[in-house]
Amino acid sequence: MKKIRFGIIGLGNIGAHHYGYFPEMDGAELTAVCDIDKTRFSRLEPASDFDHDGVAATWEGQVATFTDYRGMLGSGMVDAVIIAVPHYFHPEMAKEAFRRGIHVICEKPMAVTSREAREMNAAHASSGVVYAAMFQMRTDPVYIKIKEMLEDGTLGEVRRVSWIITNWFRTQAYYDSGGWRGNWTGEGGGVLMNQCPHNLDLFQWFFGLPKRLSAMAYLGKWHDITVEDDVSVLMELDNGATASFITTTGDTPGTNRLDIAAENGKLVLEDGRLTFHKTEKPVQEILNTSQQGFYSAKPEVVEVSIERKPHGHKYITQNVINAIKGKEELISPGTEGLKSVQLANAILFSGLKGCPVEVPVSEGEFDQLLEELRRDELEKAPEKAFDWGRYVADLKAL
Repeated sequence: MKKIRFGIIGLGNIGAHHYGYFPEMDGAELTAVCDIDKTRFSRLEPASDFDHDGVAATWEGQVATFTDYRGMLGSGMVDAVIIAVPHYFHPEMAKEAFRRGIHVICEKPMAVTSREAREMNAAHASSGVVYAAMFQMRTDPVYIKIKEMLEDGTLGEVRRVSWIITNWFRTQAYYDSGGWRGNWTGEGGGVLMNQCPHNLDLFQWFFGLPKRLSAMAYLGKWHDITVEDDVSVLMELDNGATASFITTTGDTPGTNRLDIAAENGKLVLEDGRLTFHKTEKPVQEILNTSQQGFYSAKPEVVEVSIERKPHGHKYITQNVINAIKGKEELISPGTEGLKSVQLANAILFSGLKGCPVEVPVSEGEFDQLLEELRRDELEKAPEKAFDWGRYVADLKAL
C-alpha cells in the first residue's frame, strides 16, 4: 500500500513537534504544512519541550506550504491532516476535512464546548474516514497498566478516587506569550481547557463520566488572566464511589498523585511509581467481619512492574496510520474527545454557578454562560480580550 500523505495545520509549538518526528513514521509521508503566519515556514524546527528528542529532517523542496487550510485540503496533496491550531478552530477545520474525505488527528481539546464536539462527531459519522484525538497519555505504559488493573479485576470495584494534578505550573510570562492565552474570547477557558484535557480524558477512560459533581473554580486567582487557574471538584461515579480532582497552574513544586481506593486495596501513582497496597481480604469483607474495632493489619505493598517503552505523540500518529491501513484499532478515537469536554464544561459550570450539576450539563446553558463570560471580558477587561477575526485579517494583510 502506498504511503499515506499527511499535512500539518498549524506550526506553533505542538505543530513544530509533529513536524519534527514525522521522518520516523512508517507508512506515511509529510507532503504539506499550513500556517497563516508564513514566516514560520522559514524557521521550522522541532520543539524541545515535548516527548521527542530527535532532530527534524530537512524538508526543503519536499513539502508544500499553504497559508489557507482550505487550500491544503482541496489541493489533492493530503490524505490525512493533523490539526494543531488553537482549539477555537478545531471544529470548523475537522468538519471541513471530513466533508472532503480526509482523515483527521485533532489536538486536544477537541472543542471548547460539548455542543461543538458533538457536532464534530456527527459530521464524522457519515464521512467514512479515520478520526483520532491526540490523547497521547493513553500510550504511556503506566496509564495502560492502571487501565488493565481496573478492568481485569485486580483492584476490584472502585470505592474512592483522588487525583491531585497541580504540576501544570505556568508563569505570567507564559500567559503573556500569546494574546489568545488566558482569556475567554481567545482560549475559551484556562487550566481545564488547556492543561487538563489529558487528565480529564484519562479520568473518564478509567472511571467513566461521573453522574454528578460539585466544583469550586477561581478566575485569575494566581495570574493576571480572566479564566480559571485553580479548580477543586468532588464527583459521584456511576457505582456510588466518590472522586476528587484538584488542579491549578499556580503551584510549584506541583503534585501529580492519583489514589484509587478499591475493594482489594489501594493503588497509588506518584512520581511515575505505581504501588498497590493489597489488603488480606476485600475491604468490605474486613469491614463487615473483622472483630478488631481498630483494624491494624498492614497491607502487602507491591511495586507494580511497568514495561518501560517509548510513548507519546508520534505513537498516536503511528497508530492512526496503522488504523487507516486497517492494521489496528484506534487507541484514542476522536469521538471519545467529547467526554473530556463534557467533563470540563460541567466542572466550570458548577464552579462558576456555585451549584452541583448532573453530567453532562445542558449544552444551551453552558453556551450561554460562555457567552456571558466573553461579553463580560470585553466590557470589563478589554485589554485581556482577543479578536481572532482581526488577528487572522492582520496576518493575511502582511
